Amino acid sequence: MEPTELVEVTVPRSAQRPPTVHVTHPRFVGYPHVLNGLLLCIYLDPSREWSPDDGAVGFLNRLWGWFEAAAGGKFDPHTALFHAVGGTDHTDPSTPTVVVRHEIERGRRRVFFSRRSDHRFDMQLDDHPDRLSVPVVTADAPLPLGPGTTIFELSMTLDDPDMKRGGQPALGMRPTHESLYLVLVAAAKRNSAASPQPFVLRVPHPAGGTPHVLVGSVSADIADALRGGQEVSDPKIAWWRVSDERASVTTRRDSTRPTVAFAEREILLIGCGGLGSWIAEFIARAGARRIVLSDSATITGGLLVRQNYTEADLGSQKEAGLAKRLRAINDSVDVEVLSDSEGGDFADFDLIIDATVSLALSQSLSSASLTVMTVQVAVDPRTASTGMVLIKPDSCPETLAELDHRAGKIVGQDPRLEDYHSLWSPGTHDMLVPTRGCSVPTFHGSAADLASAAGVMVSLVGQQLLAPTAGVHLFSLPHSASPDTPASVFITLEPA
Repeated sequence: MEPTELVEVTVPRSAQRPPTVHVTHPRFVGYPHVLNGLLLCIYLDPSREWSPDDGAVGFLNRLWGWFEAAAGGKFDPHTALFHAVGGTDHTDPSTPTVVVRHEIERGRRRVFFSRRSDHRFDMQLDDHPDRLSVPVVTADAPLPLGPGTTIFELSMTLDDPDMKRGGQPALGMRPTHESLYLVLVAAAKRNSAASPQPFVLRVPHPAGGTPHVLVGSVSADIADALRGGQEVSDPKIAWWRVSDERASVTTRRDSTRPTVAFAEREILLIGCGGLGSWIAEFIARAGARRIVLSDSATITGGLLVRQNYTEADLGSQKEAGLAKRLRAINDSVDVEVLSDSEGGDFADFDLIIDATVSLALSQSLSSASLTVMTVQVAVDPRTASTGMVLIKPDSCPETLAELDHRAGKIVGQDPRLEDYHSLWSPGTHDMLVPTRGCSVPTFHGSAADLASAAGVMVSLVGQQLLAPTAGVHLFSLPHSASPDTPASVFITLEPA
């Protein structure tokens, strides 16, 4: 960096967008937070960081801070956005998205795209007649000026990433343009007519580690011309959107939350109603390996008020409708319906969740799940906004029914916990009959109540999976209980 740096500032017409800052020299090419070698990334997220009220003074302070951080080497190349390809997102919003979950090892020449919908392809490593054959192009170095918008521009950047040779290859090397063109022709001939011809561009990251992945494509018309042996003059590239989900470059957004405890677990959920249907979704999103469902009740229209189903599910059994939804949420989770053969053999599960409030089932679980962590969940009948989570660790000598009985006695004798007494009340005086003559009494509660309660329950169970303790969690949602009621209580149930 020079003692004096000259920059060009462009002020947009709209105050809703921040000014932009360019340099007119190539000295910053390849540095973090320098976009395409010339544009300084003053605002990483303008929607949160730029306020028009800050005015010129706020902008100049921000610019000065950028130079201070750059001079001090404080910009982390590992986390800089799109650092390997010039710092900007080159994708066209009208293109499909390619989901990338597999690592692309060095030396691989082809991958395959399977179409999931009009707007989604999944990258696969194995061939199939219904999949597009997609060549892999590997850059020898990062592309700090971006990949270009045509095949010729891409070839130039591959030959000379920082343009110090005017886009020419190194001495003694052949230009990339001809070989790249032949690769696209060969791939296009493997694919059916009227299909576009995508390619994967694998770019080394300046900070090392896993390469960056771009997906470019020539249009179906251009691909058809290539298939037919026609000469095509410098085809344009559409850069497709990429959902890069490779484990080596992705940190889950919930990685520091209690739900991380469900990752790779095998879970049996009994009861897929007001609580169970929401709990199942949250666990599926948390990355469970296997979820087995049990609830043969039929879905009717009135249940849509608060259970996690849709109009298309009416007439289906709950376990089948919920299984379909969970599979649509997470490709990697194995969702099954409990079979008769599994009966009382629950030893393979990491966790059993009883969301039924069934006395008979609770007693049967007590004898069938002695070596598996088991939890029972429930909400109050009047509002569905106070709840309980009863925890029986796998090492607990008492049954779930015994723990429930002890917890009920302790809560019932504590006047501070009066709002929780109804969780152990056998009566139906606070319940409603949804359809005259056709419904058994049920509790009051909305989807907002039950989804909120289920979210609390899942987080509490996640904490218990990491450090299980026999006991009962009691909680109330912010809009429910009286000011004198404790919002959250854990009562330890030590062995009697």
